Amino acid sequence: MLDFSKVIALALTSLSFYGIGVSALSKSALAGEPIIDRNCHRHERTREVFQQIPPQNQARILTTSFFQVNNKKYSLQLLKFPNSTGVLCLWEPNARLPQRLKDISIIQDKVIEKFEKDPSRPANYIITVKGEKMEDILKTAYRLNLTNPNQPKVTPLIRVYKN
Repeated sequence: MLDFSKVIALALTSLSFYGIGVSALSKSALAGEPIIDRNCHRHERTREVFQQIPPQNQARILTTSFFQVNNKKYSLQLLKFPNSTGVLCLWEPNARLPQRLKDISIIQDKVIEKFEKDPSRPANYIITVKGEKMEDILKTAYRLNLTNPNQPKVTPLIRVYKN
């Protein structure tokens, strides 16, 4: 008959072999939401992705807004990065992945202070962007027109200047 210490030793040995087998068969992963980069691409949370995409280039979804154009439903997401800059991503109908909105460089990768739907116009948003440190502009409000989501239009509405 086995004594108690031998049973414990056998159990610990079995458990360690089980742990080694599980770790060898499973790939390295970290729990949590996927990592989103500046091009709106989502990546599985692995050590390799963390090495390729440093934390300062990893976004979180700040807000998602839905709108409809020509009986098609779209969603617009505002991603926020650790340095407070934002990126706008568009989910098109039947698309598996969002796309970074193009041709709106005046808004993309800037500090977005406010993001809201324009209640008077469908598929339009009012976006307030903070001015750059070296500019005389404190902030600018823009209208983002997405009535043609593949060709967005940005119009400056109000500029607030520094004293």
